[in-house]
Order: sequence, then structure tokens, then C-alpha cells
Amino acid sequence: MEYSPDDWVILKVSFETRDKNFTLLRVLGGWRGGYLNGDAWRINSGIHAVHADDLEYRFLGRSDSVYLCRRSGYRMSRIMASGLEELKRQPTVVDAEILEDRNWFEPGLLEALLSTAADDTAAR
Repeated sequence: MEYSPDDWVILKVSFETRDKNFTLLRVLGGWRGGYLNGDAWRINSGIHAVHADDLEYRFLGRSDSVYLCRRSGYRMSRIMASGLEELKRQPTVVDAEILEDRNWFEPGLLEALLSTAADDTAAR
């Protein structure tokens, strides 16, 4: 399934289950509704890979979803903030933070962010 949010951010989400601790990078997307539809938010399953062109990033999710995110759309909306708060209330979520915008297609960036997150989790 493909999704094209109006606004989006990347989250670093740390989880703790009975068996393990792990961290995922996830896309939090927001859509502005109109007269007939309200605003909406959605969080992907975790970023598996990223592709890019001059206009947008294509974040491939662990569940095979694709988020088509315009480079100029990196911002948090009110509806997305409510989605983030709901995510933080999940029993397995230890922490969720919004990362600064950057070139998400930079070689090795996702791996570096996840390895840093793994180091942080191991220190707990």
C-alpha cells in the first residue's frame, strides 16, 4: 500500500518486551482533511529502506508499505502530535522522539541511527 502524507517526520522509537529491547525508525505521517473528512495520522511499521529523488523520499516499511514523503513536507502537525502521544502510551514503547530533518537518503544514515539507538538501549 502506498501513502502520501501532507506532513511527516521520522521517529526513533524504543521498545521493550519481555524478551528483548529494540529500536525502530518509523514514519509518522499526517493528512489534512477537508469539509467532509477530518485530519488523520498514521505511523508505519518501521523503515526498512529508503529511496529518493529531487522531490520526495520513498520509505519502504517492514510491512511492505511505501510512504511517499515530499522533501518540503517535514513538519509536525497537531493531529500528528496526538498520534505520537498515543504511540507513547503503548505498553511496549519506552521512548519515542522526533528526529531532526536531514538527508534521509545519505548512505549509512539509517544504519548509524539504529546502531546508536541499539547502544542506547543496551546501556539501560
